[in-house]
Amino acid sequence: MEKTIYVFDFDSTFTQVEAMEELAEISLAGNPELDIVLEKIKQLTDLAMDGSMPFSKSLKARIALLSAKKYHIQLLVNRLRKRVSTSFIKNKAFFKKNKGNIYIVSGGFKEFIVPVVKAYHIDAKHVFANTFVYDKKGNIIGADADNFLAQENGKVKLLQSLKLEGKLVFVGDGYTDWEVFNAGLAHQFFAYTENISRQKVVEKSEFIAPSLDEILYTHKQPMAISYPKNRLKVVCWGEETFLAEPNFRKEGFQTQCISFKTSKKVLLQTLTDCQVLIYQNGVKLDWVQPEKTKLLAAGVWGEEGNAGYAKLWGQQGIVLFESKYADSRSLAELALMQTLFLCRSLGAELSEKRLGILGYGNAGSMFSVLASSLGMDVSFYDVKDKPALGNVKKVRQLSELLKKSDILVMMAGKRSENVPLLGLKELKLLPQEALVLNMSFDHSADLFAVAELLRAGKLGGFAMDILDGIDETVFKGLPVQLTYKQRWATGVAQSNISSHISNKLLDFVNSGNTQGACNFPGLHLPPLHGQHRFVHIHQNKPGVLAQINSIMSKHGVNIVAQYLQTDAQVGYVITDVNKNYHQAILKQLKDIAETIKFRVLY
Repeated sequence: MEKTIYVFDFDSTFTQVEAMEELAEISLAGNPELDIVLEKIKQLTDLAMDGSMPFSKSLKARIALLSAKKYHIQLLVNRLRKRVSTSFIKNKAFFKKNKGNIYIVSGGFKEFIVPVVKAYHIDAKHVFANTFVYDKKGNIIGADADNFLAQENGKVKLLQSLKLEGKLVFVGDGYTDWEVFNAGLAHQFFAYTENISRQKVVEKSEFIAPSLDEILYTHKQPMAISYPKNRLKVVCWGEETFLAEPNFRKEGFQTQCISFKTSKKVLLQTLTDCQVLIYQNGVKLDWVQPEKTKLLAAGVWGEEGNAGYAKLWGQQGIVLFESKYADSRSLAELALMQTLFLCRSLGAELSEKRLGILGYGNAGSMFSVLASSLGMDVSFYDVKDKPALGNVKKVRQLSELLKKSDILVMMAGKRSENVPLLGLKELKLLPQEALVLNMSFDHSADLFAVAELLRAGKLGGFAMDILDGIDETVFKGLPVQLTYKQRWATGVAQSNISSHISNKLLDFVNSGNTQGACNFPGLHLPPLHGQHRFVHIHQNKPGVLAQINSIMSKHGVNIVAQYLQTDAQVGYVITDVNKNYHQAILKQLKDIAETIKFRVLY
């Protein structure tokens, strides 16, 4: 079998940075002209890398700007060792396995390349690069002009002289790298975009490599992860969710952002090859057809008010995460603001008013502390046994809370069915001219009952933060304050939601963790260390676990750890195994009749 030879560029490919720019930062430290010089060097690098300027001319001009000395090289080496490309670090085993078949061909310099790549089992004899020329005082004054790599078409000339035997794969980010392939000296060229993407190079390339994993996957080489992340697509639906897009792009995923008002046709086309969906609250979820997608997981920007969709997706093995705690402080402050405004519009003050809080979760408890500090007499009711904070009082029955509340603030979580928590019967228990604020879901209070009591003078006022949309005409001419999704309106809340939902989804995709999912059995899993993880989602029927373990046993698989959690609809089995197993086992696990989804992680 013909051997494969891998040839890598160094700057912005093997490392995340351009070494000449790093050297300039070192040699010109403290120089007031540093930023100007760095920008000039960067421009010269870009011109050479996209083929707009002769490489030799660019190299000479950059060296002249450096003002570097010989002793700066070791400082540069120390810095570059810490800036090796992330996917190269993760796949260090690849370099060890292919020792002897890996080369570095670079327009950079041996003096700093050889010490950096040595840790990756690349022999100095396989490093082809320029060498510096110094004056008697150790100043770097140029490059060895006789070296092919200091000349025009240097990489082409070098590869022609080497006459390497085997299938040659060239990996680089610059135009000079692509020239090797264009000259017929490489069987394949991968435009490497993990650190920088040069449009002219990408446009000319048949293969794009956002990471080393993509190259190894294409060549069926063992790699550090089970599947290249650049082949996984994350869609952000709705302008609010666009804030999360950089978190996934940084991790190497494909990403696409589509407007809240996008058409159904565009949405369905976008979701065809999508594995992760993040959507803004209020989008038309009935447009989504999960059975026609590759969806593994979804995240809602806030809290999903429609339990029906969450349940349906869970049955299809799509794990849904919410960010319901990320906006707790923002929601508590909104509730306080609405309470103040509603009272002031009636000529009242908060001091000594009796406040009732229905729902004592994160936001409810925060709000209680804020309200009590303003002199309000605060009580709460929650279906769960929650400890009271500070001077807040806990009541045992909802009716007790309603009868004693001059102001009632609803902050309860959603119910499994869209049935109002407060209907006409419950609202009538409130004192005359009580104020009601709905900071929960749109359906948490019967709005027609609220309007009826407002018209009759039984209620003094009503405020609501609308999530999905209501018929506002029901309140025409009545003392109400309506806001729309203001609980998520602060920059801090948006940042918290972005971080929360991104971390949950990344954790699930990368490790299988479902802790905190709102529609799925919750498992908090330990990190993987040298094993493979089988993730099996199935219909919750008797005997599935036995089938899984029977298949493992027949193939002599050593189970390192196993985790199982179920709900009424779905079973979730995680099995960590040693790396050595027959590939036939994967198909057999997928073919279990009750299987909904199956994947392998490592």
